Amino acid sequence: MKIDPADIFNPGDFASARRLNRVLSWMPRYHAGRRLNARLIDSVIGIGQRLLPRSRWPDISIETIELPVGNHQTMIRILRPRPVVKALLLHFHGGAWVLGNSRLDDGWNMRMARSCGVTVASGDFHLAVDDDLEQTIQDAVAITGWALDHVADFQTDQLIIEGESSGAHLAACALTRLARHRSLEEVAGFVSLCGAFDLGGSKSLRTAKGSLIIEPKSAERNLDRLTANLASDADLSPVFADLSEMPPALFIAGALDPIVEDTTRMHDRWQRQAGRSDLLVVPEGPHGFERLPTRLAAKTRQFMADWINRTLS
Repeated sequence: MKIDPADIFNPGDFASARRLNRVLSWMPRYHAGRRLNARLIDSVIGIGQRLLPRSRWPDISIETIELPVGNHQTMIRILRPRPVVKALLLHFHGGAWVLGNSRLDDGWNMRMARSCGVTVASGDFHLAVDDDLEQTIQDAVAITGWALDHVADFQTDQLIIEGESSGAHLAACALTRLARHRSLEEVAGFVSLCGAFDLGGSKSLRTAKGSLIIEPKSAERNLDRLTANLASDADLSPVFADLSEMPPALFIAGALDPIVEDTTRMHDRWQRQAGRSDLLVVPEGPHGFERLPTRLAAKTRQFMADWINRTLS
């Protein structure tokens, strides 16, 4: 089902978003295709996290576990609220496959834990600054498999899988690969925010003249680098995968996002094959708009939380 934005937002929400967008239009865009940028930013994030105090919330405990994946270990960070939870939510962070870590999203995951009454797990998958995207996807598959195997350890039988941008791609890749050889009956829902699902580059990206926050041509180069040694097929681009066994889904994107077509195509295929998909395209929303300090972003986050709560009820 396609959600009418007028049912959620008012003209004032769009006006305030336009004002911020005018400011963003004067700011530098992130060039995802530049590996030095990613290495420097990841280094700064790592140094900052070592120097800054760790997150503390009186109602949420934080723990980490190590998960063996092939010949290396990945970490899963778990935010567990004290009351009984309705589900385990598995979060995949964004960052163009080359940026970020699970601790960086503690604030986002804490809000999800509180607003949805869920335990949140977030994996530190391989960052593909070496262009080894297949390793990144394999980590996502292993993390999702762990969540399916251990959901009962969290006193629930329901799993929500959620991802932003490249994280939505990794979550969808994990689900479609795992569905080939195991049941996904524990997965109550899938949520994508500004997801990237065609790594060959959607038409909206390839023809974009400009955008806010991310530089489209550099985003194209990033995809070309990541996929140079990989076959362009359903293993890599979930928009071409068999989606018939997928759970109910919510797809959210900004209308100003150069990869908005990834979201609309994925929703259409999900709806045709699985029959259970909702789509919200938000006017005045650039890529990653859900993180911006606007009423548009706040209402989008609330809509997502309400959708998850309805799905789990």
